[in-house]
Amino acid sequence: MKAEVQSHEFKKDFYFYDLVSSFSISLCGCPVIFEKEVEIYKAADQLISFPGAYSKAKHLAPFQLREQALRGEINKSKHIASCCMMLANTAYESVKQYNDGSEVFEFFRHIRNASSHLNVFQFNHKEPAHPAQWRGAIIEHQQKGDTNALFAKPCFGHFIGVADLLDLLMDIEHKIIKQNKSK
Repeated sequence: MKAEVQSHEFKKDFYFYDLVSSFSISLCGCPVIFEKEVEIYKAADQLISFPGAYSKAKHLAPFQLREQALRGEINKSKHIASCCMMLANTAYESVKQYNDGSEVFEFFRHIRNASSHLNVFQFNHKEPAHPAQWRGAIIEHQQKGDTNALFAKPCFGHFIGVADLLDLLMDIEHKIIKQNKSK
């Protein structure tokens, strides 16, 4: 059975194109590091170099990363969660001025906050303060602080996944575009 391939249509002129593109490139590179049958970067002397403006160039050795992955020192799930955290954080910060207090933006805010707390939901004694939901996913706002069922639970890989994050960003982007057109 052939998998259905979906392309997320983030437009170059809009809010999340560069962020989602970078995120996608990172996730597409996962097999190179985490799947030993991929025939690339099998030589220890292969390096990728990155220049610095104030520092000497840094060289990454994909071979060493593969060896760490094969030893179980780094893993694909944590890598993907880290990429999701970076994307959610940066995406929210880039559009937070458009937060209209809606349930979907409140949901996005909580996803961003969990991302800022190393992928764990943390609520102070007043949070969640407002209704927060998106496509049937609900962050209960009646339960505050550590009494909330999501408190201390992982966000990515437990509550939502990669596809959810991309669709959430798509919905947020559409919401902002619609807001701007109505002004």
